[in-house]
Amino acid sequence: MKTIRLAAILIFPALGACFLSRAGGADLSLSPAPGTGDFVLFDGKNAASILVETNDERAVIRAAGDLVEDMNYVTGAKPRLINQPAGDEKFPVIVGTIGKSKIMDALAAEGKLATNGISGAWESFVLQVVNNPRPGIQRALVIAGSDRRGTIYGIYHLSELIGVSPWHWWADVPVPKRKFLALRGDRFQQGPPAVKYRGIFLNDEDWGLRPWAAKTFEPAAGNLGPKTYSKIFELLLRLHANFLWPAMHSGTAEFNHFPDNREIANEYGIVMGSSHCEQMLRNNVSEWDKKTFGEYNFATNPDGVLKYWEQRVRENGKYENVYTLGMRGIHDSAMPGGGTQREKAARLQTIIADQRDLLARFINPDATQVPQIFCPYKEVLPLYQLMTNLPDDITLVWPDDNYGYIRQFSNARERARSGGAGVYYHVSYWGAPRDYLWLCSTPPALIAEEMTKAFDYGADKVWMLNVGDLKPAELDLEFFLQLAWNPHLWNGTNTYDLLEKQIARDFGNENGAEITSILAEYYRLNFQRKPEHLDFPTNNLFSAAEAAPRLAAWRQLVARVEALEKALPAESRDAFFELVGYPVKAAAAANEKNLAGSTAAADEIHRLTSFYNDQLAGGKWHLMMSDYPRKQVDLGVPKIPAIKMEDAALTNQWAAAAHFPGADFAESRHRVVLIAAHASEFISGQDAHWQKISGLGYNGEAVSVFPTTAAVRSTPEKILSESPCLRFKIAFENAGDWKFVVRALPTFSVEAGKPQRYAIALDDETPQIITLPLSQDEHNRVWQENVLRNAALTESVHAIAQPGIHTLKIWMVDPGLVLDTIEAETEGATAPGYVWPPETRVQK
Repeated sequence: MKTIRLAAILIFPALGACFLSRAGGADLSLSPAPGTGDFVLFDGKNAASILVETNDERAVIRAAGDLVEDMNYVTGAKPRLINQPAGDEKFPVIVGTIGKSKIMDALAAEGKLATNGISGAWESFVLQVVNNPRPGIQRALVIAGSDRRGTIYGIYHLSELIGVSPWHWWADVPVPKRKFLALRGDRFQQGPPAVKYRGIFLNDEDWGLRPWAAKTFEPAAGNLGPKTYSKIFELLLRLHANFLWPAMHSGTAEFNHFPDNREIANEYGIVMGSSHCEQMLRNNVSEWDKKTFGEYNFATNPDGVLKYWEQRVRENGKYENVYTLGMRGIHDSAMPGGGTQREKAARLQTIIADQRDLLARFINPDATQVPQIFCPYKEVLPLYQLMTNLPDDITLVWPDDNYGYIRQFSNARERARSGGAGVYYHVSYWGAPRDYLWLCSTPPALIAEEMTKAFDYGADKVWMLNVGDLKPAELDLEFFLQLAWNPHLWNGTNTYDLLEKQIARDFGNENGAEITSILAEYYRLNFQRKPEHLDFPTNNLFSAAEAAPRLAAWRQLVARVEALEKALPAESRDAFFELVGYPVKAAAAANEKNLAGSTAAADEIHRLTSFYNDQLAGGKWHLMMSDYPRKQVDLGVPKIPAIKMEDAALTNQWAAAAHFPGADFAESRHRVVLIAAHASEFISGQDAHWQKISGLGYNGEAVSVFPTTAAVRSTPEKILSESPCLRFKIAFENAGDWKFVVRALPTFSVEAGKPQRYAIALDDETPQIITLPLSQDEHNRVWQENVLRNAALTESVHAIAQPGIHTLKIWMVDPGLVLDTIEAETEGATAPGYVWPPETRVQK
C-alpha cells in the first residue's frame, strides 16, 4: 500500500483532522487563504466543475452526484456536473475509472497520470493534480480508480477531506461551512484493501431499524425498502466498505420483495450476499412457500429446494453477489433431515455440489470464478470438521461465538486453499445465554485483538459485522471497517489513538481526547458487565463494596458527558447524543437501576429513549431506539435494596513500599492482586513477546503474545528456553499455600479444537501448565458465565516456604491467550468479589 501526502487547505474554525487511517495517514492542513500552487476547489464565489464521462460506470456517475452535493454543503456553491471538457472550465475535478474513462486511459498513456500500483488492483484509487490534462484545461484534480468502487472511494475520500463526515447523515455530524477551499500537494494513493469483501449484516431489526424505516423514513414502502437501502449503501461506500447482508427477520420485507433493491445495489456498486442461515441469496423466513416448493428439507425434497434456489440465481445472477452455500433451517436453526453427524456432513457436501451446479449453469460455467462462502456457524462447525471435500475456491467464513471471541482459525492446510477465509463477527446478538440488542459496548480493542489475529491466520477474503439495527453501533462499525482496510494499523497500544482520530474528525481536535477518554471508560465498565446482563442470571453480581465505586465511576462519566454537551456548539449536540451521550447515560442509568435500586434511573432510561425517538434531530429518528428489545432488559421497579455508599468501603488498601524494598507488588490482607500489563519484567521469547493491549480487560489494559502466529510451546523444556515470560516481584507477609487465580479473556485457541494454555511458577518451581475451559456448546454453563463476564478463571496452588520477596512467572504456551489480572490469596482472605479488589501495587 503506497501513500503520498495530499493535504487540504480549508478556512474554518478549529476542526478535527480528516480521519485517513485506512490510507495509512495523510494530514489535513489549515490555512487562512490558498497558497501558491494549491489546487482551488472553491474561491469564495465559484466551485470547480466535476467532470465524469457518460461511458463510465453508472455507480461512479451516481457518486459524482454526491460529490456535487457535498461540495454544496461545504461551500454553499453547487458545482456543475459535466460529461465532457467545457471551454470555460480551466480547473475542473476529473473523475474516471481506468479502462472505462477515455480521459483516464489517455492520461495514463501520456505519462501524465501515474497508475502504477492501482491499475488492475482491487478497489484502489489515486488523487493527483495534473497540469494540462486535456486541451483547454490548465490544471485538474484527477480522481482515478482501478475499478468502479476504487473510483467511488476516491470521490468519497475527497468528500471527507473537505469536511463531510461519513456519518453526516446517519449520525447527524454537521458539515462545517467554508469560505475558501483548496488542496495542497500533488498526489495521494490508496489501496488495495487488505480484506476483499468488507461489510455489515443488518440483523434483529425488529425494534429499531424496521419500525423507523416503516413508519418514519419510508412509510410508502411500510418496511425496509429502496429508500432505506440507498442510504445504507451510501454509508457503506463512504466507509470504504462494499458488502451487505440485508435484514431478514420475520415481519421485514425480504430484500428482493422490492425489485428496485437489487437494481439500486448495482447502481451504488454494492456486493450483495445473504447470512449464514440464508443460502443462495434467499430469505427463508419470508420467501419459502411450502405450497409451491414443498417441505424445506433436502433429504426428502431436494427438487423443491433446488427449484427455490434456482429461481433466485436466475433473478439476481447478473449482479455482483457473494453466494452463501450450505443449508440450515428456516430461521437460524439446524439443517432439517435428521441423521447422524456424518450423514449430515455428507448431505451438506451434496447440497454444496448442487448449488455450485446452479452457479455454473446460470452465472459462469467455471463456478470457481463465482464468489462463494461457507460459514460453519453454531451446529455447522462440527459438520464442517467431518466434511472431506469442500472445494478449495469456497471461502471459509469463521464465526465468533456471538460474544466477540472467534471460534476457529485457519490451519496451514486451510490457509493454502485458494478461497481463503473470512470472519463473521458480532457487536449485537439475539440468543443464549442472553441478548445484547440495546447498547453497543464491545470494546474496539477486543474487535482489534480478535480480527487482526484472524487476519494473521489467513482471514483476508471476507469480514462481516453483525451490527443489529446499525444504530447505536456507529463507532464500532467504523472501527471494524478501518481495520478491514488495513488490520495492522493497530499495534496493541494504539487502540484509542485510532478511535480519537475518528472522534476528532467529527467533533474537532479540541474535543477528541476528552470524548475518547469518556468512551474508554464506557467500554471498560461495560466490559466487566454489559448493561443488558446486569440482572442476569442474578441481580446481585456486584457486592456493595464493588457496586459503590462502580456507580461512582458511572456518575463521574455522566458529569463529564453533560459538561461536554454544554460546551459543544449547538449543531454538534445531536451527533454527540447519538454517538456518546445516549450510550453513556443509558448505561449509567441501567447500573443505577440494578445496583442502587433506583426507580428514578428506570425513568431516566425511558426519558433518554423518548428524547432519542421524538426530539433528536427534529424527530428524524422516531422509533429507531428501543430500550426494551425482546423484553429482556428489566426496566421495571428494582428488586434489590438501595446500596448505601457509606457502607461500601473498599476491602483492600495499597501496600506500603517502605516495608518491601525491591518489590513491585505486596500482600495486603492475605491477598495479592496483579494487573498483567503492570508486570515487573516482560521477557521476550525466541519468536514472540508479551505485548500490552490498551482498552481491553477489567482495568483497561491487558497483555497478549505478539505475533499471534508464534509456535506453541507445550513442554517444560521448551517453555523455559523459548517462551516469552511475565515476571512479578511480590512481597509476601505470610508463608503457606497460596491459590493463584488468573483472569484471562475467554478466547479460543488458534489450534482448532484445542484449549488455551499458559504455564505458571513461583520462583524456581517447575512450571505448571494450566488449561482454560474449552467449550463450543452455547448451552455449556461455564462458557455462558465466561462470555457474560468476559473472563475465564483458572487456578493453581503454590507453596511459599518463607515470607519475603518472591517472583511469579507466567509463560505463553499457546499464542492468542489474553491475560487480564492475577489474584492470589491465602488463609484469612475474604471473598474477592466479582471484579476483585484494586491492585496491590507498591507505591514508589
